[in-house]
Amino acid sequence: MRRHLRWAVPSAGVLLAAVLTVVIVTQVGGNAACAAPISGKASYYSTNRNGMCNLGAPSTDSYVAIGPAEYAGGAACGSYLSVTGPNGTTVQVQVVDQCPSCPRGKIDLSKAAFARIGALSAGIIPITYDTARDPALTAPLRVKLKGGTSRSSLTAVVDNHGNPLASVELQTPAGWTPLQRGSDNVWTGPSGQVAAPVTLRITDVHGHQAVVPGLTSGSSDFQQTQVALYGPEASPSPSASPSAEPSPTASTVPAGVVSALPSASSTC
Repeated sequence: MRRHLRWAVPSAGVLLAAVLTVVIVTQVGGNAACAAPISGKASYYSTNRNGMCNLGAPSTDSYVAIGPAEYAGGAACGSYLSVTGPNGTTVQVQVVDQCPSCPRGKIDLSKAAFARIGALSAGIIPITYDTARDPALTAPLRVKLKGGTSRSSLTAVVDNHGNPLASVELQTPAGWTPLQRGSDNVWTGPSGQVAAPVTLRITDVHGHQAVVPGLTSGSSDFQQTQVALYGPEASPSPSASPSAEPSPTASTVPAGVVSALPSASSTC
């Protein structure tokens, strides 16, 4: 006598529970989603001039220029790479410029950074690198504003943000107006008069957000603020107006104090 085997077909509810379990496990184990470091090559150069990112002359000797694919139309400007060389040493360098001839995987380090991870005599060295998350910073945000008059649009350049930026917004009587980023790392607002003082809301790709009030326009210099996008000991930044609630991730650092900023970073 034959026996007929019966296969149990799971209900829709069971299938949904299984899918949710997979999603939850994937999100909790966040490191599994981290991209692997890039294996590539590095050469070196030195500059004391303003790069494509319009951050001015490099303020430290640890900087880098990257190729068009990774420059991503200015989206990488001001962020940091963690770069490991053949001697096993890792350095963090700020993206300040574009290297037009560099393919993906090839970067142009500052001479000093290159010397820390390899021999200058080699000229080109093998490296691995990745974008640093929440890199250690030496000062809070600084901002350069121009325009905002009846004859010119407001433009902004932001530095000391650490992670790549997602948005820069201008506070207006109607609410927050997004600025548009150009390939030169300049954020441009709507045309027409902008009332002073100027307040910006700055957000990075990891959700850190800060409101920066009291900015003036027209100066060719960066304005040093007391506001940082992140920091374990920082307190919430003041709201831009009585009706606006401060972001829980915004932070401030007292003038001259940088110990509240993180001392380490990760690449995930």
